[in-house]
Amino acid sequence: MSGDERARGGGARGPAPAPAPLPFGTARDALAWAVAALRDGVSESPRLDAEVLLRHLLDWDRAQLFARLNDPLPEAAASGYRPLIARRVAGEPVAYLVGEREFMGLSFVVGPGVLVPRPETEDLVEWLVARIRAESRWHGGPRIVDVGTGSGAIALSLASLLPAARVVGVDLSPLALRYARENRARLNLDRRVGLVRGDLLAPIGAADVIAANLPYLRPDQLHTGIADEPAEALFAGQDGLDLYRALLPQAARLLHSPGILVAEIDPSQTVAMRDLCRAAFPTSTVQVQRDLAGFDRFVSVVH
Repeated sequence: MSGDERARGGGARGPAPAPAPLPFGTARDALAWAVAALRDGVSESPRLDAEVLLRHLLDWDRAQLFARLNDPLPEAAASGYRPLIARRVAGEPVAYLVGEREFMGLSFVVGPGVLVPRPETEDLVEWLVARIRAESRWHGGPRIVDVGTGSGAIALSLASLLPAARVVGVDLSPLALRYARENRARLNLDRRVGLVRGDLLAPIGAADVIAANLPYLRPDQLHTGIADEPAEALFAGQDGLDLYRALLPQAARLLHSPGILVAEIDPSQTVAMRDLCRAAFPTSTVQVQRDLAGFDRFVSVVH
């Protein structure tokens, strides 16, 4: 016990100090404060981030939040919101703070050590699903390999949307595979999706479809918004294409004909990645596909 504590032990106690006022009166007040704080921080979507984090604390859906904007904010939520926003301002991803991320309408558990699924990757999945459904030869179920599966977002989404498909996700990271296994169990896909540890396609045999969202950033593209995510899931050499240089010769040996390969890229890599694909698949059709924002986002090889 400290000397101060001993000193307070004797004599009559004074009146208890008044409790500190809550940081916010209502949900509306909390959101206004958080949006202002996030606008000066790393967030590119301060209003959305503020809403997601407050709903997480309150366990409310969006409709409940807007219906109760003027309700008094519970003390536990008010006291918990400030440190949560501070962590977001410091750069921690919203998905890490709430422990999950929605992708293709499914909820995926994510956290430190695994890449957060991005909305633009949904464009790759949607394009691929449409191509597979259009091919009558694959109605019996294509064999799909998701290289660099991470949380399992691509592999598990494809399995959910293509009930006949046989899907395998590969990743070198044991931690990422733990997240993928948890997500597989949550989505009840244990019997339909295999998850294996390995370097690119090394543990895989032939495939009808190869999907790849490998690390593709350059070192100079590091910024505070991604600093908390694992570097090994983001960066791949000076031009960001080192892993694709290793993958494409493997894919050329293992991809069935007919078959499809899709690979997500940074828009600045369009020409270089198209050339790499044409060198690996000289007789195949290589095209660049754009995301919904109009940026070159992935390269497709129809073999």
